[in-house]
Amino acid sequence: MHKILLLIGGAAMAWSGTGRAADMPPGSRQTRDFVEAAAQSDAFEVLEAQTVLATTRDPAIRAFAQRMIHDHGETTRALEQAVAQSGLQPPAPGISSDQAALLGALQSLRGRDFDVAYVRQQVIAHSGALAVEQLYAGSGDDPAVRQAAAAATPIIAAHLAIVDALRAKLDGA
Repeated sequence: MHKILLLIGGAAMAWSGTGRAADMPPGSRQTRDFVEAAAQSDAFEVLEAQTVLATTRDPAIRAFAQRMIHDHGETTRALEQAVAQSGLQPPAPGISSDQAALLGALQSLRGRDFDVAYVRQQVIAHSGALAVEQLYAGSGDDPAVRQAAAAATPIIAAHLAIVDALRAKLDGA
């Protein structure tokens, strides 16, 4: 009888949603937060780059935007593969509300104001993304996701160097 009560109690807890293990998505909080941040960063970079290609006439900024679409497509695919390999839930598509506000502000500009705003936003975005990727690559608890972060780090560092040069060019113009 005692075993039956334990089984019924366990089933009731699982059914009612109080069994925490069943409610928790796979992966640690650290990994889930990283995956969401990295996915949003990639999506933001691609959306801004698409806006750039539709708006700017500056060939250097256009070339940078084309590289963003290519490279962040690659880092997105690598992250998705790592997430699948680790049995984690894929990140929700989209960007954060802060990123949406930046994108909206950028889309309202034209000409040199547009180019300057884009480059400044990219310095900020890539500085933040680099810090997040480096932190997880160094101390993340999921090996496959950590490897994806480590692979993304030099790509993002290269983007930051390019966008710093674009900023210097625009500031000197």
